[in-house]
Amino acid sequence: MDLVYRKVFTKLTTDVFKRGFQIRFYPRWQHRTPRRVYSADEYAEIELQEVIKSKQIEIEKPTKFSFSNREDSKKDHSEDTLNLNSQNKQKKKINRPKQVIKETTTTDMLSTSIDAEGNFIYSKAKNNDPQVSSILTTVKSHKHKKKEGLSLLEGKRMIVEALKANCSLKYLLFSRTKDVECIKKYLPKFGVKILKVPYREMQMWSDLVTTPGIMGIIKLPKVDEYNSPSNSLPLTIICDNIREPGNLGATLRIAAGVGAEKVILTKGCVDLWETKVLRSSMGAHFKLQIHSKMDWPSITKILDSSSHLLIADNHIVTEAEHFGKVNKADELKEIIQSIPLLPYYNLDFSKMNPLVLVIGGETEGISEESFKAAVKYKGVRLNIPLKNDVESLNTGSALSVIAFEILKQFECKTDDFSKLEKLVV
Repeated sequence: MDLVYRKVFTKLTTDVFKRGFQIRFYPRWQHRTPRRVYSADEYAEIELQEVIKSKQIEIEKPTKFSFSNREDSKKDHSEDTLNLNSQNKQKKKINRPKQVIKETTTTDMLSTSIDAEGNFIYSKAKNNDPQVSSILTTVKSHKHKKKEGLSLLEGKRMIVEALKANCSLKYLLFSRTKDVECIKKYLPKFGVKILKVPYREMQMWSDLVTTPGIMGIIKLPKVDEYNSPSNSLPLTIICDNIREPGNLGATLRIAAGVGAEKVILTKGCVDLWETKVLRSSMGAHFKLQIHSKMDWPSITKILDSSSHLLIADNHIVTEAEHFGKVNKADELKEIIQSIPLLPYYNLDFSKMNPLVLVIGGETEGISEESFKAAVKYKGVRLNIPLKNDVESLNTGSALSVIAFEILKQFECKTDDFSKLEKLVV
């Protein structure tokens, strides 16, 4: 007989033999009217099935074994025991309840944006896609954005301006194919990972009330890589403590409109790549050489020693009133008094080459370092006369008045008015 059967039969025989002594106790529980009374053979069969089930042994047909000697018998017996243990382990593994694992599928974003036939190569993302969350979380975090040197652009116009300026586009997210078709000719064929995202997903991540349905993540351009055009206006605009994003964006837009050579932002200004600054500048970030977060010792190293520094002062006030309003020391009062105050149209800007114009924020105004620098660089305080008791203009309006007057004088250096007719279209 198979060793397995032999072992089970021996155990069952012993159990039945022990239970035989308990027959004398049968009258005690007879009055309980059991549902069914099993005989010894039936009960042995039930016990056999329970043992087989508990040990989870697969019953196979017995095979004949021939033992040549006692040593072979011991060897085969040990092998059978090992096989029995291995079968039990395998059976236990099979009968264990399987854990249901939810696999998260992610899209494979390709670096090839346009194939040889001119078709877009992009990946599709579902709602709450982990790749989209990872990308946009990084670019929206101030810490990671600064570390990685990235910026988020929304809208076709902003992305096109960045591509025209040879900025490196890392990711392009869109919801409608027609939006990508508009910028197809500006996209590089390689190096851009394009991902199609559901519109609701983009709306959730957008900083705008209504998302345009297209986002681009660019590598911030380096200042040294920008070369000013040869016909640019010899004008450097210094933004001093402009903390309103809309004012800074308007300032950059005006600077690009007049063709200024460069723009410098002091440390007190708002972040250059803030969303509202980008929206109000309308792509001026990519048309100017912009130095951001600089202090005056660093600014003086950039400026030419022969520069003429102009300060846009919105108020016609006495030096004492100016001093009393900003609560400066007597030393600063003397510095302000030493700087002449003139209307902007009374100066010949064409003879002041190169020019440096300092424009201050509406909240903080002109800093003390700006007034000290004006003394060093032959400074002049400029004023825009106003009517109807209007105290001042905002930063963008004041800059536009002065900057376009400078542009006009540089374009019209001669008194020969016949040449002015050529400028009229």
